[in-house]
Amino acid sequence: MTRLVELDETAERLSSYRSGAAVAAIYGILVLLLWAPFTALSGLPSETVFPLLSETSGPFEGFLYRFDPLRIHTNTFYQLPYVIGEAFGIGGSYVPYQVVHALLWWARGLLAFLVVRKFLPRAEIVAYAVGALVIVNAADGALQWIGQLNQFGFIFWMMLSCYLFASGLEADTFAVAALLTVGACAAEYMSLWSYESQLLLLTVFPIVLLLHPLRRWRRLAVMAIAWYAVPATYIWLTVLRYSQAGGYTYQESVLRKDWRLTAILGDWWFNVSASLRFWDWIRSATASANLIFALSCLAAIVFLAGSLTLIRPRRDEPADPFSLSPRTWWVTFATGFMLLILSFPVYLLLDSARGLWRTQLLSAAGAAVVLSAAIGLVAQFLPIGNRGRGVVFLVLAAAVVMCGSIGALQLGAVHRSQWDRHRITMARVLRAVPNLKHEAVVILTNVPKDDDPFGHDMWFDVALRLVYPGVPVAGVYFYSDGTKAPGDNLVAADDRWKWDGTAYPPLLRDTSLANTIVVDDAASRSNGLEPAIPSYACSDHCASDLYNPAAIISRQISPRTMRRYRLSAAFPN
Repeated sequence: MTRLVELDETAERLSSYRSGAAVAAIYGILVLLLWAPFTALSGLPSETVFPLLSETSGPFEGFLYRFDPLRIHTNTFYQLPYVIGEAFGIGGSYVPYQVVHALLWWARGLLAFLVVRKFLPRAEIVAYAVGALVIVNAADGALQWIGQLNQFGFIFWMMLSCYLFASGLEADTFAVAALLTVGACAAEYMSLWSYESQLLLLTVFPIVLLLHPLRRWRRLAVMAIAWYAVPATYIWLTVLRYSQAGGYTYQESVLRKDWRLTAILGDWWFNVSASLRFWDWIRSATASANLIFALSCLAAIVFLAGSLTLIRPRRDEPADPFSLSPRTWWVTFATGFMLLILSFPVYLLLDSARGLWRTQLLSAAGAAVVLSAAIGLVAQFLPIGNRGRGVVFLVLAAAVVMCGSIGALQLGAVHRSQWDRHRITMARVLRAVPNLKHEAVVILTNVPKDDDPFGHDMWFDVALRLVYPGVPVAGVYFYSDGTKAPGDNLVAADDRWKWDGTAYPPLLRDTSLANTIVVDDAASRSNGLEPAIPSYACSDHCASDLYNPAAIISRQISPRTMRRYRLSAAFPN
């Protein structure tokens, strides 16, 4: 009898591994469909400080964000693609960043499936739907944007910690349970010391484990002591830091101004509903509307086809996996809703609480559980039998997958267009100034105000530092009406450029006006160089006669720059 039980357990584990591998492959196809068309070859028009930190730090030092000890691991998933690019000889390229982004996106859905399956081991199809809805959740405008790699990173660490912790509860021996608990706490640490918005979710997860089919509450209590030590330490260090900061931290500078309870509750509900209104994930039509619609239909088909790999009878249950009780559906719904509302309190502290930008990524898991449970409840009350309810469940889930896929692809197209605009502008700068012989201030003129490729001078300045590696450089740009761009902070007076002390500090804070290059963003000439410094960039008393760009420009473009902007070898000619 014991032998038969062992064989059944082995068969069950093999079946679980096979279904997990199948789901991993299906999710991989889903992510590929959403990521490859627009995002795979996209890049960073802003948030380029992270690649710059990698390029100016050592290979190991670059993994640590030394400017904020409570976010010391912010750089992890920016440094990783940098190291990969260097190892494969494609340093400067954004492709490794996009690959890491896609893998984190895929892992987020897979870990959601694995965690939910631990609570509903006899209803893998529900866990499958949850993971798929996590992947396609397009409520957040930062989806498909590698400038927010850290958001995907801390969510990955959070979900990995939850998976390892739940696995420790299920472990056959105390030694394995202890090892998994240590791994869970390590992942929990990596998550919290990357970002803090998941703090409440991590705090509540051991309580959620009370719903686990294995009622090992004594072991859970022991494991929870180690688990809670991590957020307790984080909270203590946070209180210590902000009590001594005097109100000068970045986090305090972006706090909300309206602290009325009604305003906070209104923002809370706004974000909760945005996570669930999947029909609103579809945004305005883009130039690639037909391609997006076709790929979204294909994603829904892949989701439905993938579900067939999980619908199979088991020895100890009925042939259909859709026979969950109404109570189970309601408990799942309530648990998901609790996780959903606890995804937002930290974001509600921000002045941009309604921005739908990086505030919705964390809530995707809770929203996916709520939507899956809501669909299950709708199907549960239809008088069509368990098989029929299963079909309804999958069809409705596929409809959400399709809406989310459309929204995700639209976001990919938007971010790609922003990158292409930035890339074209920087290519124009590089055509005029392939490289620099020594320090220089680059002025870009005639930038269209309604189609600004940078949005702030900081991102133009950092872009110049990346394309001219090893050369001190600073940059400012002006719109076509002669007005300064936001953040322009270099002033020409007499024969010098000087920093006015505001905004992002440039590398060059005091340099000769002779070290000036002016590039026309709207030039019809092949090289785009301006013959003189424009009057709006140079005061009446500045020595504009010093302008001599030919003395500064070098004709050999950096290979890193070629890869970063995907320029051809013949580009400079």
